[in-house]
Amino acid sequence: MRVWLINHYASDPKESASGSRHYSLAHRLHQLGWEPTIIGASVEHNSSKQRLQSDEKFSDTSNGGVAFRWLRTRSYVGNGPARIINMVEFTLALLRRRSLEGLERPDVIIGSTVHPLAAWAASRLAKRLKVPFVFEIRDLWPQTLIDMGKLSQKGFIARAMRQLERHLSARAARIISPLPFAGEYLATIGVDPEKVVWISNGTNVDEFDPSPASDRLSPEFTFLYFGSIGFANGLPAIMTGFARAIALRPDANMRLVFVGNGPEKAELLRLRSQLGLGDLMEFRQAVPKDEIPKVAAAADSLVLNLLDLKIYRYGISLNKLFDYMAAGRPIVMASNSRNNPVRDSGGGVCVAGNDADAIAGGLLRVLDSSSAEREDWSKKASDYVSEHYDYRVLGDRLDSLMREVVDEGTTS
Repeated sequence: MRVWLINHYASDPKESASGSRHYSLAHRLHQLGWEPTIIGASVEHNSSKQRLQSDEKFSDTSNGGVAFRWLRTRSYVGNGPARIINMVEFTLALLRRRSLEGLERPDVIIGSTVHPLAAWAASRLAKRLKVPFVFEIRDLWPQTLIDMGKLSQKGFIARAMRQLERHLSARAARIISPLPFAGEYLATIGVDPEKVVWISNGTNVDEFDPSPASDRLSPEFTFLYFGSIGFANGLPAIMTGFARAIALRPDANMRLVFVGNGPEKAELLRLRSQLGLGDLMEFRQAVPKDEIPKVAAAADSLVLNLLDLKIYRYGISLNKLFDYMAAGRPIVMASNSRNNPVRDSGGGVCVAGNDADAIAGGLLRVLDSSSAEREDWSKKASDYVSEHYDYRVLGDRLDSLMREVVDEGTTS
């Protein structure tokens, strides 16, 4: 059977550091007998890299049994008008028949947010091709934007997005989400929560080696963050927390390293100068997804912070969190979210989200721990993620769901 996974911001892990949810799920589906095709925009979100030549409207690539179809969109930087135009371009490209020429008819189409226009176009394609539509809600738009203060609850855009969310939920044969309590949110807008299936983000555990690093990032005790450099990632609190930890312990031999790209990088470099710890805070370029295990193995501890947002009452599911847990390094997790896999696994130190003082305490707690305690944290995190969040487990769950949907469509 064939499945199209439509994700505007899709990425191939061999070329990008962006999240690999859809590739990893598709790769597992391929192992289970599916023919998966991921359809995404030609511009890579974090780097603004254009994948197409100037005369191409689309191009095809493949990796490990997973096909990619890249549709032309314009490049953009940041979150301004050019990004909105990029969203509209991708949506329109999806609806053009020539954009999909040469692709064999799927048995089911998954349309994924972040922004709902791509999912709407996926639902239109499913209707045109008379195949089941599965709606994937990765972020709760517009609620996330409302909670972040980017949209007004009663504004036209928020109301229009919510109406579209209801429409797509009603149209879908199933709704999947990586957020564990998304069904509760959807129930507040009239969606049957029984229609919602939780399929978390995850990681490929067998790509990580939790043994001690032979190639270290630096001679100091190194705390590492890898991932996007954006507002939602709460990096200023990590930097400020590290500075306060140094102030509390001037003799501490430690270093903070960021690996990644994103729109907030210039602002964070300014903050580093203001904190006066430039020699102890390092920013490195993003690496392809398949190089992350090697980078993580070269650190002593991994650190992650979440903003204190109401939206996290519906849970979190961060790709990088599960990579952190598979890496076999103790984690400092700053979060007030309803679920917390680090806390549940016992795989590190958990502190209040977006609280620089709490983060400082967490960093010093790991720094002062014994090697035996660090090994215990690391093993607990690795074992837990292997059992619950490996993409083999998650892909099997998606396989079962889609076979049910296809069977229902065949018999209806």
